[in-house]
Amino acid sequence: MKSELQENLVTTCPLLYKHYKGNSQMQIDCPDDLFEFIFELSGKIEDFNRRFPKRRVRAMKVAMEYGEFVFVTNKQVFTVQKLIAATTSQIRSYRRNLKQALLERAKAIGTTALFGSSLIPDWKRLMPDDTDTLRKILEYAEKRAIVPQDHTDLTNWYKKYLKIDKSKEVDNAIL
Repeated sequence: MKSELQENLVTTCPLLYKHYKGNSQMQIDCPDDLFEFIFELSGKIEDFNRRFPKRRVRAMKVAMEYGEFVFVTNKQVFTVQKLIAATTSQIRSYRRNLKQALLERAKAIGTTALFGSSLIPDWKRLMPDDTDTLRKILEYAEKRAIVPQDHTDLTNWYKKYLKIDKSKEVDNAIL
């Protein structure tokens, strides 16, 4: 998340993000398009913290991991967990629609057109944690690959974005 957006969260919800203020190691590791969801959730938790100071919670981790929203607090408070679960559900629905739109775009374009399109940069900007979506996009492109150069370019993209280890590649070649 951009530093301006994170700073906005930290200043708006100082009780919740106490550990994030001035700590460069604590980062909100989410795409920028999820800011509104996180901002709304943070506001609700901040209100809870103000109303119930003895049950106050602090954010320990806010991230997207493997396509799932992760919001970890220092205490397990049922009310807060319920708020987090509701936001997680909203984000899942939003990302499901986003994923479907990206895959529909991938189905409609050919392999050569994919390399010049904004589809992969859009994925990288919106869903860099969801490699399954990228894998499906590249699989659609692979089905439409005709010339050897298309296959070579796809191989490079698989290696670059899906971080396929060269040692695995050597192991597969031996088998």
